[in-house]
Amino acid sequence: MENAGIVLERGFLPVNSKMETPVAGIYAAGDCNGKLMLAHAAMAMGEVAAENALGGSSEFLPEYSPSCAYVGPEFAGVGLTEEQAAQRGLAYDVGRFPISANGKSLVTGFTDGMIKVLTGKPYGEILGVHILAPRATDLIEEAALAIRMECTADELISTIHCHPTVAEALREGVMASVNRAIHMPNKKK
Repeated sequence: MENAGIVLERGFLPVNSKMETPVAGIYAAGDCNGKLMLAHAAMAMGEVAAENALGGSSEFLPEYSPSCAYVGPEFAGVGLTEEQAAQRGLAYDVGRFPISANGKSLVTGFTDGMIKVLTGKPYGEILGVHILAPRATDLIEEAALAIRMECTADELISTIHCHPTVAEALREGVMASVNRAIHMPNKKK
């Protein structure tokens, strides 16, 4: 690295959002740059690095990458946590939906878990989604897309979800954040 003119930072190769090191034309994707040490993030970084090495102008934005733990039940999250939203001084609402209230989960017998959704005020944009449930690592994809596209609660709620599916639980979590849940009591205002 020294011969190439790259100085490690905390043991990692420094890169910008285009995955380029401080030396023009040298890119570093994956765990070696210390940005986000997840296989799917490394794949996305590799795509960005390859595109840019060939003259493109792509960026890796870690805030839109879901984090996952493949345990039982699975855990997945994307976007802001309540603590992060509070630290940024954002006004937000929280919706929680128990997996035990989801029809498909009841039928399959996998009812442990919860979906938590943060929506911003006053516009209702989805700020964060955190799921502890079977198949959480599959469910988080819709949430990541919603956050990336700056989707509002109303937009996700108006999107028809197949029934019966566990994916409906994400919609219900969003509905709960704006007091519109239909398979559980809404919080009192």
